[in-house]
Amino acid sequence: MSETETPQRTILFLIADTGAGHRSAANAIRNAILLLTERAAWQKQQEAAQGEAVQLPALPAYRIEIVDVFEEYSRFPLREAVKLYGPAIRYNPRLYGRFFHISNQVRRVEAAKTLASPLIHSGLMRLITTVKPDVIVSIHPMLNHVTISALKDLGIHIPFVTVVTDLVSVHHAWFAPGADAYIVPTEAAKQLYLARGLEPERVHLLGMPIDPRFSQPIGSKEALQRKLELEPGLPVVLLMGGGEGSGGLQASVRAISQARLPVQLLVVTGRNRRLYARLQSVRSSLHVPAKIFGFVNNMPELMRAADVIVTKAGPGTICEALACGLPIILSGYVPGQEEGNVDFVVQHDVGVLAEDGLALINALRKLVKPGSAVLRRQLENAQRIRKPEASFAIARCILSFLPAPGQPGIWQNTHQQQPHRRLMLNPLRVTARVFARRTNRQRLPRVKRIIP
Repeated sequence: MSETETPQRTILFLIADTGAGHRSAANAIRNAILLLTERAAWQKQQEAAQGEAVQLPALPAYRIEIVDVFEEYSRFPLREAVKLYGPAIRYNPRLYGRFFHISNQVRRVEAAKTLASPLIHSGLMRLITTVKPDVIVSIHPMLNHVTISALKDLGIHIPFVTVVTDLVSVHHAWFAPGADAYIVPTEAAKQLYLARGLEPERVHLLGMPIDPRFSQPIGSKEALQRKLELEPGLPVVLLMGGGEGSGGLQASVRAISQARLPVQLLVVTGRNRRLYARLQSVRSSLHVPAKIFGFVNNMPELMRAADVIVTKAGPGTICEALACGLPIILSGYVPGQEEGNVDFVVQHDVGVLAEDGLALINALRKLVKPGSAVLRRQLENAQRIRKPEASFAIARCILSFLPAPGQPGIWQNTHQQQPHRRLMLNPLRVTARVFARRTNRQRLPRVKRIIP
């Protein structure tokens, strides 16, 4: 490859749309990579204009694929089972919490991998050999073990990076042995990683990936409030329930209305269309001004326009709020998965937990009171622990695993392509052999009968 040619590097993000957090994290890192590329191109142009660019290698072009693996490449019943996450946290969160704690053990994670492998193994190999990535990034705990297993069977070393998107309550499934790097958001998550006995040099404490727009100026609070047609001088409370619109959102709106607090509301219901319709139907009867939104793409504007946020304890939302300098009132959490996030907010004194209407109203009164000492203290603490540039640090870490400019990619070495060709001849037979070998049972004859 000549120096004037632009090499293309392919980055494959593996996600599952269980809630909105995993796709949001992948999009945040992708946007950071694109911004880094734009900055590098601008810098190169500046150096060239000043006569300083001498024999610089061409900047790489990135092809970025974000794939919902369970939806697009797994088989029944695994594909359908994953879809139960949204209804579970919305209608029976306690049951989901019990499942989280029961499954949060090494042996049970291994058992789950054994059960899931026949339903996703061939799909993963088909995805990898079709996309031909130079690096693979997993942003979902259930995809780590099965992907590392598939990579071993392909016989090709593709760098594999895990980006953990839970702040404190990190499930064992996140830390699958064999990854090239594990990126974690907090010191607590790092300590859980080290407790697993994995290599210390492979863990990187870089923060939670949030959209780069949260770290960039987008106008003053007054200008954003005018754009959203809010009443000037009246404190703005942003209420959210995550991508699934859970977290007691309707109860929070009702409590604030009944208390007739001197505030105005921005309410985001996410994908919960029923809740959106219900709140729209009662909006005119509320005792406080309110604007109701469904799933939105302008969250940085909404947060920058707000004075307080009321939300369930989603890790992405917490870190976005910290980046925007918002005090946090947690109205609820998903048992198991988000319990540690509550501890993170409370112990760092950047917010409080208010699980009922009375606690919510008391917390809001303290924050919207003129000259509030509580507000000032929480904002100072948020400034201390926030990491608004985390997506850029994570992007740089991922890019460091790509081949150097001018060097051939992993898939350009012909001697490495033979293993995946052999496997792709009959992926179902390969999956059957792998499954039988891992379960350590003589089950191949029975499995072979169902293979065409």
